[in-house]
Amino acid sequence: MTRLLPLMVLIVCNNALGFDSPQALQDAFVAAMRANDVEGLAACYTADATNFTPTIMAGIGPDSVRASWGVFFERYQITSADLTDQQMLVSGDLAVAWGLFRMMAKPVGGGETIELNGRFMDVARNFDGNWLYIADHASMPLPAAEE
Repeated sequence: MTRLLPLMVLIVCNNALGFDSPQALQDAFVAAMRANDVEGLAACYTADATNFTPTIMAGIGPDSVRASWGVFFERYQITSADLTDQQMLVSGDLAVAWGLFRMMAKPVGGGETIELNGRFMDVARNFDGNWLYIADHASMPLPAAEE
């Protein structure tokens, strides 16, 4: 029960946000990225969600999302973010989505906007009508070797 309590609290808090479908959850995540909203991103995850980002090997729950994206938002402001080649498969209370992402980010201290391209895969679960991520993986390919 102790382990479930934070998850239940998170679910109750997120019900007001209305992630009533896997697509609504994904849309909320992208909107939070575009708004540079670390709390909006963290609200998309269960308390025990596993996430793999380009900046951390593995993290658990909203706190790791805050840590990873918080550092990013300290350094960059996202000026655009889009998902492409999206696929989604829903089976009962589980949904798996994958595809590619493209973000444009401007350094906070000034400088040239950078383009970040990568891939994502996430797993969402329905908790009594509220969809949340239970696993998320984002990565970027290594640069091509120079010849």
